[in-house]
Amino acid sequence: MRFILSFALASVLLSSTLYGLILAVDPYNKFGYNLFNFETKAVDFARQNKYIQVEHSKKDYTAFIMGTSSAHRYETKELNRLTGLVSYNYSTQSATPEDYIAMTRHILTKYKPKLIMIAFGFEELSTTTKTDDMFYSSPLKNFLNEVPAEELKTDLFNNSYLTLEAIADSFKVIWVNVFGKALHSYLEDGDHIIEPLPKTLKISQFGYINFELDYKRIGYLKTLKDLCDKNGVKVVVFTSPLSIEHLNKMMSDEKLSKAHELYLSTLVDIFGEVWDFHRSEIATFNSLQYFRDSNHPTHEFSTIIMEEMFSGQPPKIGKLVKK
Repeated sequence: MRFILSFALASVLLSSTLYGLILAVDPYNKFGYNLFNFETKAVDFARQNKYIQVEHSKKDYTAFIMGTSSAHRYETKELNRLTGLVSYNYSTQSATPEDYIAMTRHILTKYKPKLIMIAFGFEELSTTTKTDDMFYSSPLKNFLNEVPAEELKTDLFNNSYLTLEAIADSFKVIWVNVFGKALHSYLEDGDHIIEPLPKTLKISQFGYINFELDYKRIGYLKTLKDLCDKNGVKVVVFTSPLSIEHLNKMMSDEKLSKAHELYLSTLVDIFGEVWDFHRSEIATFNSLQYFRDSNHPTHEFSTIIMEEMFSGQPPKIGKLVKK
């Protein structure tokens, strides 16, 4: 009996110590903790890093790029070239309309932009796509006025921190900050580093589940459009390109195909027009020169997409869909 009690107490003590270490390191930045004042964590946190850059930059930005990680490689120098504006790439991992309305409000407190371009993924308007926990631990949450403050609080016990991976990543953060060199993916103006290409073009993030239109998010986007109209900001919206295999797999599913029609028509209804790149013409660009995986365009292809929208030349891939 004494052994069982001792073992139970030791297990509780060890578990509590490990979870306390994970919270102190906060490797995925879910709570905003940094007890040891580390320079970096397990991954780069675009919301936190880019918010700080936008908040404190001395540049007078007049154009902003928003989107998920698929929009990371739209280079600001290329948008500057095509528009004559000074741009910042505010895209972030797993972004949803919550991010976009919060980013827009943040931008309008600091700048007088002329252009905001938003790259939309298919799943972002669905109720089944959850708001990223990292949004709630970032300063952007303070700009989501529609949600009561108590609902923005993060639960102390987070499932992603109750894993062996979280323990390993916590020790990785400690090692990198004490003995290694911190590496950052994001550069000046929110641009993304150029990484080595993978060996194959794989279908990734094909997790579309029971698409159901999220009317709360539609409301956020309508508010965003109204804010931009009132402040004289042009909004350019486009569907984030997918590889032809990814696109064909999606469109061959009758349920997903109908959901995609609803997704596209909803965006057109809100913004008046949308550049659609979910088209069969994308097949010409089915290689690692243009896609890192099935929904992450390379820097080169991202520039081609921007040229389609801003060069004034007839498009070869996309189609401008209007009301």
